[in-house]
Amino acid sequence: MLLILLAAALAAPPDPAAWKFVDETTFAGRSVLTFRTVELADAPTRPLHAADKPPAGAKFGSAGLGPGGRQRLGVVWHAGTSTLWFDADGDGRFAPAERHTLAEKPIETKVAISFGDAGTQTRTVLIRKRGEGVAWAVRGYTVGTVTVGGKPVAAALTDGDGDGCFDSPGADRVWLDWDGDGKFDPLTEQFPLGNAISAGGTALLVRPRPDGLGARVRERPSETGTLRVLVPRLPKSEVVELSANYVSEFGELVVVRAEDKPQKLPTGKYRVDSVQLALSDVDGKVWRYTFSSGARTHDVEISKGKETVHRLLGDPKVTVSFDAGTGVAAGESFVVQADVVASGLYLTKCEVATKFSEYGREVCAEIKLTEPGSVTLDRCESGFH
Repeated sequence: MLLILLAAALAAPPDPAAWKFVDETTFAGRSVLTFRTVELADAPTRPLHAADKPPAGAKFGSAGLGPGGRQRLGVVWHAGTSTLWFDADGDGRFAPAERHTLAEKPIETKVAISFGDAGTQTRTVLIRKRGEGVAWAVRGYTVGTVTVGGKPVAAALTDGDGDGCFDSPGADRVWLDWDGDGKFDPLTEQFPLGNAISAGGTALLVRPRPDGLGARVRERPSETGTLRVLVPRLPKSEVVELSANYVSEFGELVVVRAEDKPQKLPTGKYRVDSVQLALSDVDGKVWRYTFSSGARTHDVEISKGKETVHRLLGDPKVTVSFDAGTGVAAGESFVVQADVVASGLYLTKCEVATKFSEYGREVCAEIKLTEPGSVTLDRCESGFH
């Protein structure tokens, strides 16, 4: 009977009106702020406009918001003067209202976060000092109900990775008031998303909406198949580290850490959420890559009793976009954005080290503006985001 009721609950779309967002710092007596350190570099990941001139010695980074962290908002930080610039509207510029002097108390600013098909919501971003750098968090949580076994259960969702979303497996949390006392016990009624939750001997999976304004519950599939992951690479290079996060259409997180070895998974469709990969080349150098995805397409299918071979990070391409519109006049500036995309995943970080145990240096992309005859008119360097 439980399976039938759960299937019915899955078929019925969640009612956003039954859920609400609460712009508060604490929930159930605990802070729900997760601050993430801004990774700072000597060069910005997105070239600054010519009119934006930060103090000499400033560091550059970005805060990743929205599904997959694809909404990158620029950060400029100068520790000596506590000068903070934050591109809250994402237009690539730093208006006077986006320039702050950061004291011990965090600054608060409103940001419109896009949740794809779920629309756009305004959230409060906090930025504070952390060591010699800065860190950001998105304030708030959502509350509502889910249906389990035909009965409504009070629920809440909290953001565990600072992206403003509530559907990140392994990071975000779901709270379920199992005993119906109107309270949430942080020890027995809080669960990480992506893991099966046991209820009356049944394994359940919770799948929230990215904006947190709804969630579905269903029984975890009992049938299994196997997944074998292959990593395309240059001849004589070797995979020395792999962590690929696969997420099922029901929200379960499966981490693949070995290449070309079968791994048992519940049946169903999966998507690749993120990849961390380290390769050694013929010279012994170790290249580390981080890929992330904002897509929600589940295109890897696991069938009962069968093996699925998935080619990870295949067919990489470089895409370029710019904000010049219909054109620019000589002497004017415009912003160019280059992305490295492989199987729908975006390269967000690249480092190279002389050996595996050492810290690497970040690899930057060089962008050139040339005219016919290959004469370079201008050039800049950019990190990946």
